[in-house]
Amino acid sequence: MTYFIPSDIKESAIRLDNDINGNPRYYFPRYVWPKMDDKTRRSAGLSMYRGKHRGAGYVMKSYNLLSDIEYALYAILNKN
Repeated sequence: MTYFIPSDIKESAIRLDNDINGNPRYYFPRYVWPKMDDKTRRSAGLSMYRGKHRGAGYVMKSYNLLSDIEYALYAILNKN
């Protein structure tokens, strides 16, 4: 079993420009998150990165990054 540590995921985060509403956004490479389907990804608060500059990955809006990463991991690993 692979263990995902929130602090390691936080270190891989890259700050992006704010969204149109001023919310901070972060990019994560796809390999730092466990495999998941679209429904699980959305329930964890992640969206697909659609830009071409950084490659395949996910985007998360967050004011408290570590707490939101912990919530996302809980939602992904405890899905029904």
